[in-house]
Amino acid sequence: QYPVGGLIYFSQNIETPDQITSMIENSQSYSRIPLFIGIDEEGGTLVARIANNPNFNVEKFPNMKEIGATGDPNQAFYVGSTIGSYLHSYGFNIDFAPDADLLTNPNNSVIGERSFGSDPTLVGTMTAQAVKGFQHENVSAVIKHFPGHGDTLEDSHSGYANCRKNMEELKECELQPFDAGISAGASFVMAGHISLPEILGDQTPASLSHEIISGVLREEMGFEGVIITDAL
Repeated sequence: QYPVGGLIYFSQNIETPDQITSMIENSQSYSRIPLFIGIDEEGGTLVARIANNPNFNVEKFPNMKEIGATGDPNQAFYVGSTIGSYLHSYGFNIDFAPDADLLTNPNNSVIGERSFGSDPTLVGTMTAQAVKGFQHENVSAVIKHFPGHGDTLEDSHSGYANCRKNMEELKECELQPFDAGISAGASFVMAGHISLPEILGDQTPASLSHEIISGVLREEMGFEGVIITDAL
């Protein structure tokens, strides 16, 4: 009655390689139009639905903060291509990764070591290479959480998350990795529910803001791919 365009599978949906492959095949068979089949598989210890499941024999990676600390973009490409390869083999075609957030607030409660780091240029380079790695394996990359969740204290999954920067500060810092990921060909951008009171004048989340989504992401940054929101 209300057909969907895609599904995301979480840890509780994933049991074994045969089970998830079969479930994805069945899901695809229900739709005349191929479905987006997504997963959160960033690598590291925090957000890896497949790698953290003991029934899957896949390569495990350290948190992306450690990958960023190497300063080697090839490491980020390897993470993306390796994860992309095993996800593709099970039938996934979207990964909600890489994390393009800058860890600019050391007290941040949700991003932490999921971020490649705090330097805009470094994080941009790593994000771009990870995007290329995923998409080289035919898994669409989703850069997140636009316009940047790393400067917030709060977790937007549990309430308001505020970024107090103005637009000039945002462009000098948080938006740079997203720019790099878009230039690298990222298929998706995930919009976060991040309030920007210094820019918008109220608590409207970026995900619901015409000024941020249409004005900044579409028009100024030139992103023509799919925009998807974070979970609520």
